[in-house]
Amino acid sequence: MTDEALPSADVAAPLRERRRASTRRDIADAALRLFEQQGYDRTTVEQIAAAAGVSLRTFYRHSSSKDEALTFGLATGPSELASEIRARRSLPFDDAVLDAFVSVAGNDHQRRELRVVLGTPALRSAWLAAGQAARDDLAELMTERGVVRPAFRARARAAAIAALLTTVIEEWKFSDMSLEPLAREALSVLAPAEARA
Repeated sequence: MTDEALPSADVAAPLRERRRASTRRDIADAALRLFEQQGYDRTTVEQIAAAAGVSLRTFYRHSSSKDEALTFGLATGPSELASEIRARRSLPFDDAVLDAFVSVAGNDHQRRELRVVLGTPALRSAWLAAGQAARDDLAELMTERGVVRPAFRARARAAAIAALLTTVIEEWKFSDMSLEPLAREALSVLAPAEARA
């Protein structure tokens, strides 16, 4: 075998990461289906692993508990939102937040996950932690873009935006409405960020 036929470490790492992400998605999807079908309390880690088609060892390599099997997406959601906002630098900050939020959160799978998470007391702490992480990320983004100064005002505005978006998600999870009009209406209660810089 020649050197050209051997995969480089740079090529192998992304493949490994894609496989890991795929396995995590399979586990989360299985957990979601089982939690919806039989409830959180009656679902076991063994059932989730079997439904995902993985061994218990593989399950525990990707999730420390059945809670984490479903809530991993909540933990990564704020950083995804921040990345999407950064990718929209050409938009005014509030428009970038709205567009990124709808892009990250506005799908049926997210809606189903949120119904389970918010309806299960054991999972709500992950929801609260995600809200705090989103608030911190939003404050950092506003400071980076110079949208709101000083830092205290950026944190206060970020807390208001995070609270509004939380309210939107909690309303949207059981509605037939599209996420975008709900988010737009909720965010309209704040004066535009650029006007308050």
